[in-house]
Amino acid sequence: MEQAMNILSLVWPFLILVAIMYFFMYRPTQKMKVERGRFLMALKKGDKVVTSGGVHGTIKVLRDKYVELEIAPKVVIKVEKTAIQHFEGKPAVGEAPASEVIPENKKSKKDEPETQVVEEVVEVDDPKDAGTEVIEEEVEVDDKDAAKDAKPKTEVKK
Repeated sequence: MEQAMNILSLVWPFLILVAIMYFFMYRPTQKMKVERGRFLMALKKGDKVVTSGGVHGTIKVLRDKYVELEIAPKVVIKVEKTAIQHFEGKPAVGEAPASEVIPENKKSKKDEPETQVVEEVVEVDDPKDAGTEVIEEEVEVDDKDAAKDAKPKTEVKK
């Protein structure tokens, strides 16, 4: 009996390690597999999806192993069903929801100078050149007062 207790005292750290690996590695992986399988089974004709390669398209034909995506009007490609990552506009299985991702417009803009684009109408001498001249101004503004004093760069394209 004492020998069995000795063996058990040597084995219990290994058993705890196996239990930790099960709960932190194997179980979440299996859960993700089941969730991914449900996602692939829920696909239907007309869904807008994104593939693992980043191709956006609409499902036109749905088969067991592949789907046909319309990526542009009258352009249809055949893609493996497993290559579809997520619905367009929704996060992929296992990714953070969009509410947790910081949008571009909410990020800090302290380092970036403010840029203004101004369009201007210019009269031309020759009537055949009318409408062909474009002037673009870009003014980088650090302060609102400095914007009034700054001279803009002017580009003329013909």
